[in-house]
Amino acid sequence: MSKEEKNIDRRIFLKTAGRAVAGAALAAGGLGSITGQTAYGKNSDDLDRYDFLMPRVKFTCNMRVNDNWNAFPGGDRNLLERFESVVRCKVKHVQNCNDNKPHSGREGQFNAVVDLNNMEELRKFPFLFMTASGSYTLNRKKKEHLRQYIDEGGFLLMDDCVHGRVDDGDFFYRSSYKLLADVFGQQAVKRIPNEHEIFHNVYDLGDMGLPYIIGQYHGARGVFVGGRLAVFLSSTDIHCGWTDSRGRWFGTGGKMGIGKHGHKEAIEMGVNIIMYAISH
Repeated sequence: MSKEEKNIDRRIFLKTAGRAVAGAALAAGGLGSITGQTAYGKNSDDLDRYDFLMPRVKFTCNMRVNDNWNAFPGGDRNLLERFESVVRCKVKHVQNCNDNKPHSGREGQFNAVVDLNNMEELRKFPFLFMTASGSYTLNRKKKEHLRQYIDEGGFLLMDDCVHGRVDDGDFFYRSSYKLLADVFGQQAVKRIPNEHEIFHNVYDLGDMGLPYIIGQYHGARGVFVGGRLAVFLSSTDIHCGWTDSRGRWFGTGGKMGIGKHGHKEAIEMGVNIIMYAISH
């Protein structure tokens, strides 16, 4: 294991810490308390079998785009395989995909899919991932569930799957920023400083902060609940960086000639985000 990676065996830790994150507020009416179950729910086959899952949030864009909520399942697969190898835990793999193929995944390919309409389902997972390239809005019920999920200990990663040209439309990012401001308050969305531990916990990303893969760089933004970072919002399409395992498109050596960073940095950022989420 390289000096960049902390020598940690998290198999038992993940199962314990992940459940603790999801059920952190049980005593105070938090995740799972309404049903009287653990935060992982009564019928938790996969959640008992695996240490970590990364559910995609299913939602609808307001505009016609190529990259919807289910874009590029291969990126999820690459990240989770690295996470599993570095942290030495058991992760449910994303199925039948490789890098950027297929472009759009079926629900059954992902290791889990959730809908913000279903609060009971949300309670099963301490970590959610949400991406697309288009603008979107959520109805009142979904906003309430999002607020409840975060307040009760959940973590949400939101990453803009950049639409069109490099300088064209950060539609998902802007919609997400507005959503978070509506749900948590106008001053709730804050810049995450490069000194924050999320950039240094497993891989030390140095002074880089959020890697730039493609799109418009707004820096890492987030919502804090107390001292805990509960939402991580990115405009730089780190998910597309996850897909590029051969370094063909992104970074200074990529064919697209965009971005200062590529697959390595994007994967390292993803691992750091997961580790922060499940340990806080």
